[in-house]
Amino acid sequence: MLAAAFAVACLAVPALALGAEAPAVVTLVEGPAALMRSAGRFALAEGVRIHGGDILEVPDKGLVQIEFADGTRVSLGPQSRFHVATLAPAAAAGRGAKAAAVSDFYLLHGWTKFALPSSAAPLRVTTPLFGLGSADAVSVLQVESAEASLFVERGGLRLAEGFVRATPTSPVAVSAGQFYARKADQKGVLQARPAPGFIAGMPGYYRDNLPERLTRFKDRDVSPRRLGDLAYQDVEPWLKGPPELRRPLMQRLRARAQDPEFRKALIANLRFHPEWDRILFPEKYLPKPVPFVDAAKAPPTAADAAKAPPTAADAAKAPAQSK
Repeated sequence: MLAAAFAVACLAVPALALGAEAPAVVTLVEGPAALMRSAGRFALAEGVRIHGGDILEVPDKGLVQIEFADGTRVSLGPQSRFHVATLAPAAAAGRGAKAAAVSDFYLLHGWTKFALPSSAAPLRVTTPLFGLGSADAVSVLQVESAEASLFVERGGLRLAEGFVRATPTSPVAVSAGQFYARKADQKGVLQARPAPGFIAGMPGYYRDNLPERLTRFKDRDVSPRRLGDLAYQDVEPWLKGPPELRRPLMQRLRARAQDPEFRKALIANLRFHPEWDRILFPEKYLPKPVPFVDAAKAPPTAADAAKAPPTAADAAKAPAQSK
């Protein structure tokens, strides 16, 4: 049932362009969390609406919760780097059927817990070590520099190893009560219970259900406070990610290439994001000019010789050839 629902949703991804995004609202903030939107850095606050393309950062002892109109809740724990790639359209919420498009998220680092009711649009979360997809689950996920792990509290999900998006046919199925962990360059391990280190490091509030706070912000639309322009260091981990992450970000940040410091960092790291070469050095991609040839100095062609009037030497040869 889970795989079938997730499959229908994945096939409907192009529908994203047909409807408005489902409302996603920040309902809880602890600590100086940041929002990166377009080419700016903002202070995240409760009541801020989240849009596709947003990147969120949570400090070492921070907490952020995002809630959706369809009942989905996503909690970002300490040290989280989280990207909202796309949000399912508003038309998908509340339909009950799984013909909705998928919300796509990326977690590069940190803790997150998501609670996905069966009536909500499915979601995918992609990490550097595996990608997961679910249509009905409650799960806790941790990503570190060389290891990632997850515990499924309720429901189930499909999982694929590598920095790849999950699909309905992804080979690993993780069910309620199971724990999955993978280290870089190794096969993942599926276990019947969470590892002791995972339990010890997990934020304490993840032992409880995520609170429902969305109704408090029904009539509030808070604008985030701008802190300044994005520096290269703000987006460096994302610019060095897979092409599906880098290319949309490049379109948002084209203007930042005019900033001397940002441009200098782009050039120094160009091997990680070669698509910026065309923006940094557009002159290399201009059409090649057609070489100019002076007709007066060009050597005659066979056609030119045929058109030329006969010379005296040609006239002298003509009687001899006739004989």
